[in-house]
Amino acid sequence: MSPRRVVLVELAEETAAIPLARMLRDAGFEVVHVGHLDTAEKIVRTVEQEDPDILGLLGGPVPEGLAEALSGTNVVELGGESAEKAAEMLVGGRSHTLGTPSDRAR
Repeated sequence: MSPRRVVLVELAEETAAIPLARMLRDAGFEVVHVGHLDTAEKIVRTVEQEDPDILGLLGGPVPEGLAEALSGTNVVELGGESAEKAAEMLVGGRSHTLGTPSDRAR
């Protein structure tokens, strides 16, 4: 079985994006971090090209018309979440970073 594919889109500058991408990758996901996209059209085109199982939207307001255009896509909006909390919301499991004590790492 192939890993689940996650596309991460930054709606605004988001410092948690790279740590989140690393945590998802380490959890066995295939991650496509496309960086900052500012229009619904760009996001829809990316989703069509990448065919993700999950689309993660990080920071910033969601562009108008995006929800309707992506009605068949699993979308998780992560506004202002830490990388750890965002990973938990996307994969439903625990995650850790370098700052986590080793006895608490999965």
